[in-house]
Amino acid sequence: MPISKQYKNALIVITHPDSTSLSHQIANHIAKHLTHQGMSVEVADLHKEDFKSAITIADLGAYRGQQVVGPDIVSEQARFDRADIVYFVFPIYWWSVPAMLKGWFDRVFTLGWAYKIDDQGRLTGELKNIPVKLIATGTGDKAGYDKHGYTQAIQTQIVEGIFGFCGLHDVQTSILYGADFIQADGLQDFFNQLDQDILAIKQPSSC
Repeated sequence: MPISKQYKNALIVITHPDSTSLSHQIANHIAKHLTHQGMSVEVADLHKEDFKSAITIADLGAYRGQQVVGPDIVSEQARFDRADIVYFVFPIYWWSVPAMLKGWFDRVFTLGWAYKIDDQGRLTGELKNIPVKLIATGTGDKAGYDKHGYTQAIQTQIVEGIFGFCGLHDVQTSILYGADFIQADGLQDFFNQLDQDILAIKQPSSC
């Protein structure tokens, strides 16, 4: 089922320093596909925009309730708030996301915006439960990821530990395995799979 008017705004967050990388090719494919369907697409290219990924003293001050969140973080949060669906495109480094993307989560998914903790220590996720698509490139094959626990690690650390923690439960992961040796036909096969499984989105039912 193609994306309909119920999804109007998409955010693509891409993390790769090389503009010719597979990650950029995938992000460009997604952007063109969604734009062709009439969606508004915003791209957050973290390396191109020189996003500062390291936690700062100001970030800690905001976490402790001593000052407000900085304008750079407010801007990133506004991007997320505008989106009806979000795509994260990145290479897998050491069975997780790259440091810059991890830093984006560290700094942007703040207490009070992404999650809250009440006086009794009860935690609630605060992000609107929109679809999130994790699209990664990695070496090796699926069998190896499954055998050594890397697939479960990604599920636990990222899908549940970050997104689930913040109230996002419609999270789908797609990995282009053997990325270092992929040929043009293999990349096209991956694009075709994305078009079928990731970019053909089941719409929420209307009331």
